[in-house]
Amino acid sequence: MPISEKNALGRVLLIAKAAYSELLKGELPLNELALLDSLSAALSHCNSAEKPLAKLMGTLKREIKSKNKQFYPLVKRYFSAAYPVLDYDFEKAAKHVPAMIYGNDRICAELVSGEGAKARSMCDAMKSYPSFLFGEFEALSDGQFYALVFGYYPKLYGEPFMEEMRGLFGLENNS
Repeated sequence: MPISEKNALGRVLLIAKAAYSELLKGELPLNELALLDSLSAALSHCNSAEKPLAKLMGTLKREIKSKNKQFYPLVKRYFSAAYPVLDYDFEKAAKHVPAMIYGNDRICAELVSGEGAKARSMCDAMKSYPSFLFGEFEALSDGQFYALVFGYYPKLYGEPFMEEMRGLFGLENNS
């Protein structure tokens, strides 16, 4: 039974949340760059008419199994057709996909440059993003969520992290 695009995006968001949490903990020997790249590649197909995300779940599963064997058991259930995904606002989540990809790219850049502490700090912020998209922060406005979750990074490191994505949260860009 094929899954819907909404269901596929929900599953990828759950996998991303698990990935950020594991990258933050640093306990598993992960190929961080391959994991984040696989997630970004999958996310880039959200709502694609040509190659929808729902049709690429098998590819994501193979990528994770082959390049991150220790991580796969943590997310295996999300690839099962029987796994029920939370109900969420698909349109809002799809609108935020570019920011998720951007965040992954920024984390990868920090990892490549040897800035593990910065990358972990970014993962700490990004692990809350899927929960936000699932509506778990409904008491906060979008702007309040941004300030709470992404606003601390510039204070710690004196450089922006998700500044370019402020518009998605109803805030003006400071460009």
